[in-house]
Amino acid sequence: MKRKITVSVNLALLAMVSSSVLCSQVKSPIANLAVSGPHKEEVVDPAYGMTAFTIEVPSGWKFAGMILRPGGCHPPPVPAAGLSYTVLSPDGASALVTLPGVSWSWSSNGTNIMGPKCPSTMNIDSAAGLLLNIAVPNLHPDAKKVTLVPLAKKAQESIAAQNEKLAANRNGYGLKGGRQFVDGAQVRIEYERNGHAMEESEVTVIDCLEAPVAPMPLGFGRSRPGYTKRTCSSRGTFIKRAQKGQLDELMAHSTPPQINPDWDQRVIHDMTTRFQQMQEASNREFQQNLANFKAQGDARLAAGRAFQQNLQDSTNHAIGADRARQDGIDASAHATALYSLDQQEFRNPATGQIVQASNQYNHQWMSSDGSTLIQTNDHTLDPNGVVYPVSQSWTELVPK
Repeated sequence: MKRKITVSVNLALLAMVSSSVLCSQVKSPIANLAVSGPHKEEVVDPAYGMTAFTIEVPSGWKFAGMILRPGGCHPPPVPAAGLSYTVLSPDGASALVTLPGVSWSWSSNGTNIMGPKCPSTMNIDSAAGLLLNIAVPNLHPDAKKVTLVPLAKKAQESIAAQNEKLAANRNGYGLKGGRQFVDGAQVRIEYERNGHAMEESEVTVIDCLEAPVAPMPLGFGRSRPGYTKRTCSSRGTFIKRAQKGQLDELMAHSTPPQINPDWDQRVIHDMTTRFQQMQEASNREFQQNLANFKAQGDARLAAGRAFQQNLQDSTNHAIGADRARQDGIDASAHATALYSLDQQEFRNPATGQIVQASNQYNHQWMSSDGSTLIQTNDHTLDPNGVVYPVSQSWTELVPK
C-alpha cells in the first residue's frame, strides 16, 4: 500500500520548477551539452557566508540553488543534505533538480522519537520504498509508467563498500541485535506535460539505523516492554528530466555537484562540537536522574524500614499488653484458687524457691535441705539450733 506524505520543502521547490515549465512551451530537443560551454554556479550557505557547493551549468540554462535547513518532523539529516537546486533548459523542457534530504523514524510500538508533535511514523526501510511511496506519488500522481531500474555500476559499488564498512564496525557502533545500512534506488518515470511525452529519472540514497530498545523497569514490579526503533534519512532526491528519448543523453552529460571541502570541514566540526555538547548534557542529565532515582529509592527504603519498625513496635506493644493482661488474669485466677484453698505462696530468700503452704500460719520455716517445713503462729519460735541442730539449718519464708 502506498502512503503519501507531503514533504513541504520538496514540494515548494517542485512548484518553482513546475511553474517554469508551465510558462514555457517545449520547443526543441536538448542542445549538444558536450559542446555548449558549461559554466560554474555556486550555492552559498547563508549560515556560514561561504560557498557550500559548485555546480556545472550548461550555457544558457537557468539556475537557482540554496541550502535549506527546514525544521518540522522530516528535516534534512545534515546541512549537506539540505542542498536544493534547479538547472532548467532554455525551452523549459529539460531540468536537473536536487530536492533536499528528509529524515523519518519508525518504532514497533508506534512511538515517534521526534515526540508527540510528530505522531505518525513511516515504516520505510529502503530507497525504493521512499521513491515509490513518497516521491513519485507526490511529484507525479498521474504518471503513466514507473519502472524501478538498477543504479549505475559505480553507485552500486560505492553503496556495497559502505555497507561492508558498516558491517565490519557493527560491534564498535554498539549495535548488538541491530543494524546500520545504506541503500540506493532509481526509478524511470514516463508522464505527459503540456501535451508532450516526458521521461524522468529519480535517484535517492538513504541511511538507516535500526536497533532494539531493552525493557525498562518502572518500579513496583512494572516495566516498559522492549521494542525496535529505526531512524532513516535520505541524502536528497536527484531528478533529471527531458523529453522522451532524450533522457539518456541528458544523464550522460550531467555532472554531480562538488562540495566545498572547507565548508564541509567547518560543518563537520560544528556538528561534532554540538553533538559532544548534547552528549555531555545528556550524560549529566542521566547521572542526575540516576542520583534522583537513588535518592528516591533510598527514601522509599527508609520509609519502608520505618514502617516495618513501627509495625514491629506496635505489634510488640500489643503482644506485651496482651501478655500483661493475660498474666494479670492468670495471677488473679491463681490467687483466687489459692485463697479458696486457704493456701498462699511463699519464697525462700536463700534459694528463691517458691513454696505453696497454708495461709493459716504467720511464720513458715524451711529446712536447709528443702525437705521439711515448720509452720507456726509463734513469732518467738526460731528452729535454728533447736530442731535437727546438727543436720539442718532453717530459713524463714516470706510471702510472695
